Amino acid sequence: MIKRLVAVTFVVFLLSMGAAAVSAQEWEDLGSREVKDRSEQDTWHLQTKGEFHKIKIAVEHRPVKFYRLRVTYGNGERQEFKIRSLIKAGGETRALDLRGKDRHIRKVDIWYEAATVRRGARSQVTLYGLK
Repeated sequence: MIKRLVAVTFVVFLLSMGAAAVSAQEWEDLGSREVKDRSEQDTWHLQTKGEFHKIKIAVEHRPVKFYRLRVTYGNGERQEFKIRSLIKAGGETRALDLRGKDRHIRKVDIWYEAATVRRGARSQVTLYGLK
Protein backbone atom coordinates (compact mmCIF):
# COMPACT_ATOMS: atom_id res chain seq x y z
CA MET A 1 0.00 0.00 0.00
CA ILE A 2 2.78 2.44 0.91
CA LYS A 3 4.71 1.54 -2.26
CA ARG A 4 1.64 2.33 -4.33
CA LEU A 5 1.15 5.67 -2.56
CA VAL A 6 4.80 6.58 -3.14
CA ALA A 7 4.53 5.60 -6.83
CA VAL A 8 1.37 7.66 -7.34
CA THR A 9 2.91 10.64 -5.55
CA PHE A 10 6.01 10.37 -7.74
CA VAL A 11 3.92 10.28 -10.94
CA VAL A 12 1.90 13.31 -9.83
CA PHE A 13 5.15 15.13 -9.04
CA LEU A 14 6.56 14.37 -12.50
CA LEU A 15 3.39 15.52 -14.22
CA SER A 16 3.32 18.77 -12.26
CA MET A 17 6.97 19.45 -13.16
CA GLY A 18 6.15 19.03 -16.84
CA ALA A 19 3.18 21.39 -16.55
CA ALA A 20 5.36 23.97 -14.81
CA ALA A 21 7.92 23.77 -17.64
CA VAL A 22 5.23 24.33 -20.26
CA SER A 23 3.69 27.27 -18.41
CA ALA A 24 7.15 28.78 -17.89
CA GLN A 25 7.39 29.44 -21.63
CA GLU A 26 6.84 33.14 -22.01
CA TRP A 27 5.93 34.95 -25.18
CA GLU A 28 8.24 37.92 -25.73
CA ASP A 29 6.67 41.20 -26.89
CA LEU A 30 8.38 42.11 -30.18
CA GLY A 31 6.57 45.39 -30.70
CA SER A 32 3.19 46.89 -31.57
CA ARG A 33 1.75 48.79 -34.50
CA GLU A 34 -1.35 50.92 -34.93
CA VAL A 35 -3.63 49.73 -37.74
CA LYS A 36 -5.45 52.40 -39.70
CA ASP A 37 -8.80 52.00 -41.46
CA ARG A 38 -7.29 50.92 -44.79
CA SER A 39 -5.24 48.00 -46.09
CA GLU A 40 -1.61 48.33 -45.21
CA GLN A 41 1.65 46.54 -44.68
CA ASP A 42 3.90 47.00 -41.65
CA THR A 43 7.38 45.72 -40.91
CA TRP A 44 8.91 44.74 -37.58
CA HIS A 45 12.75 44.81 -37.64
CA LEU A 46 14.12 42.29 -35.11
CA GLN A 47 17.82 41.87 -35.85
CA THR A 48 18.92 41.76 -32.21
CA LYS A 49 16.07 39.81 -30.57
CA GLY A 50 17.50 36.27 -30.79
CA GLU A 51 16.20 32.97 -32.10
CA PHE A 52 12.49 32.14 -32.00
CA HIS A 53 10.55 28.91 -32.60
CA LYS A 54 7.05 30.40 -32.88
CA ILE A 55 5.36 33.75 -33.40
CA LYS A 56 1.80 35.03 -33.00
CA ILE A 57 -0.12 38.29 -33.27
CA ALA A 58 -2.55 39.74 -30.71
CA VAL A 59 -5.22 42.34 -31.51
CA GLU A 60 -6.49 45.17 -29.28
CA HIS A 61 -9.22 47.84 -29.51
CA ARG A 62 -10.90 46.88 -32.83
CA PRO A 63 -11.03 43.77 -35.08
CA VAL A 64 -8.31 43.36 -37.70
CA LYS A 65 -8.42 41.38 -40.93
CA PHE A 66 -5.11 39.68 -41.68
CA TYR A 67 -4.05 38.61 -45.15
CA ARG A 68 -0.52 37.30 -44.88
CA LEU A 69 2.66 37.39 -42.86
CA ARG A 70 6.24 36.97 -44.12
CA VAL A 71 9.24 36.18 -41.90
CA THR A 72 12.71 37.02 -43.21
CA TYR A 73 15.46 35.18 -41.35
CA GLY A 74 18.98 36.41 -40.67
CA ASN A 75 20.35 34.21 -43.47
CA GLY A 76 17.98 35.83 -46.01
CA GLU A 77 15.54 32.92 -46.28
CA ARG A 78 11.83 33.73 -46.12
CA GLN A 79 8.80 31.90 -44.79
CA GLU A 80 5.31 33.03 -45.68
CA PHE A 81 2.03 32.38 -43.87
CA LYS A 82 -1.39 32.99 -45.39
CA ILE A 83 -3.52 34.00 -42.43
CA ARG A 84 -6.73 35.27 -44.08
CA SER A 85 -8.70 35.66 -40.88
CA LEU A 86 -10.57 38.29 -38.98
CA ILE A 87 -9.27 38.49 -35.41
CA LYS A 88 -11.52 40.24 -32.91
CA ALA A 89 -10.25 42.69 -30.31
CA GLY A 90 -8.74 40.72 -27.44
CA GLY A 91 -7.99 37.75 -29.73
CA GLU A 92 -4.84 36.42 -31.33
CA THR A 93 -3.70 34.28 -34.22
CA ARG A 94 -2.65 30.70 -33.69
CA ALA A 95 1.01 30.13 -32.88
CA LEU A 96 2.92 30.00 -36.17
CA ASP A 97 5.77 27.46 -36.21
CA LEU A 98 9.01 28.76 -37.69
CA ARG A 99 10.87 26.23 -39.81
CA GLY A 100 14.57 25.47 -40.01
CA LYS A 101 17.48 25.57 -37.62
CA ASP A 102 18.56 29.20 -37.99
CA ARG A 103 15.51 31.01 -36.65
CA HIS A 104 17.10 34.40 -36.06
CA ILE A 105 14.48 36.75 -37.44
CA ARG A 106 15.64 39.81 -39.35
CA LYS A 107 12.16 41.17 -40.00
CA VAL A 108 8.45 40.32 -40.11
CA ASP A 109 6.12 41.85 -42.71
CA ILE A 110 2.37 41.73 -42.10
CA TRP A 111 -0.45 42.68 -44.49
CA TYR A 112 -3.73 43.62 -42.79
CA GLU A 113 -6.49 46.17 -42.38
CA ALA A 114 -8.69 47.36 -39.54
CA ALA A 115 -12.19 45.89 -39.82
CA THR A 116 -14.05 48.98 -38.66
CA VAL A 117 -16.92 50.87 -40.24
CA ARG A 118 -15.88 54.30 -38.95
CA ARG A 119 -13.04 56.25 -40.45
CA GLY A 120 -10.38 57.13 -37.92
CA ALA A 121 -11.06 54.13 -35.67
CA ARG A 122 -7.74 52.51 -34.75
CA SER A 123 -6.69 49.01 -33.85
CA GLN A 124 -3.40 47.83 -32.38
CA VAL A 125 -1.56 44.64 -33.18
CA THR A 126 1.32 43.21 -31.17
CA LEU A 127 3.81 40.66 -32.45
CA TYR A 128 5.01 38.01 -29.96
CA GLY A 129 7.82 35.47 -30.24
CA LEU A 130 8.53 32.27 -28.32
CA LYS A 131 12.17 31.26 -27.91
